Order: sequence, then structure tokens, then C-alpha cells
Amino acid sequence: MFVTVSNLKQEQPLEITGNLNNLEWLRQSFNALDFKVKTFEFGLTMEKKGDFVEIDGSFEGTADINCVRCLEPFPTSFSNKIKMFLYNEDGTFVGDGGEHELSEGELEFGLFRGDRIDVGELLREQLMLGLPDYPLCKPDCKGVDANAKTSMDDSVKNPFYNLKNLKLKR
Repeated sequence: MFVTVSNLKQEQPLEITGNLNNLEWLRQSFNALDFKVKTFEFGLTMEKKGDFVEIDGSFEGTADINCVRCLEPFPTSFSNKIKMFLYNEDGTFVGDGGEHELSEGELEFGLFRGDRIDVGELLREQLMLGLPDYPLCKPDCKGVDANAKTSMDDSVKNPFYNLKNLKLKR
């Protein structure tokens, strides 16, 4: 879903709410993720304020993300607040184009291109930023081999199994 910035009026906030079940554009936005979002509900208020658009809102839901140790998907819940200030990429806020290290307060700022803001992309980005950096299915996860529950032999479970008997000539 795109919001046309020129259609936003000062002092007239646009409210957008929804969930994964009733919005096809939201489901399509999340298709590119490498994990499965199971539930997602959000509420946003967008308001044009001078030369920027202020976005205020929140979202919550559940997803199956992969453990970084055993690589198995596990359920996790998330909840996050959004407070952003978006400026047009045409140079309204960009400055002279030189490099500038962002301070913590400036991390709430973002850019959009043209006259449209992609709400699906914005929500996808905020979701990814809100998930854990190092997701573990359980704190004591031992990894792929240690957590294996099947009766497969070691050569199938571990592709490097046959290297244990490798002898190198000197």
C-alpha cells in the first residue's frame, strides 16, 4: 500500500490499521522475508508536518524464525512502537550529500522517494529491526548435531563427518 504524500494535509492525520488476515498487500510485503509471519496487527498515524511526514504507531504479532544454532524454526512474539520522521529524498533534509555519522536521536529519521511512501516496506523494515539479533530456540540450544532427535547415522547428519578420518601427507 502506498500513501501519496501530496494528498496528506497538515493537521489532518491519516490513520491506517489492519492485520495480516485482511490485507493482501501486507501479506505480499512479508513474502520476501526468510521467516514466516503468522500474525501481525498494526496501527499507524501519518501526518504531514512542514517538510516531513511524522509516523506514529505500533504493531504486534507472532512469527516462526530460525534459531541461529540449530537452524530449526521456533515461534516468537514481537511488539514494537514506531515513531519516525520521513523526509523526501529530493534533498529537503539530505544536506550536502557528504558523509555524516548518525546520532541516536537521528535514527528516527528516514527518507522516501518521489511522492509515495510504501507502508508495506516500512512495516517490514520495522518488524525486522524489532526481532532479536541472535535468535535462539532455547538458551541452552546445542546446535544442529547436539539437538538431533532422529536416528540418522552421523554421516548423514554432518556433511563433514567423513573428514574426521582424513590423513594428510607431509
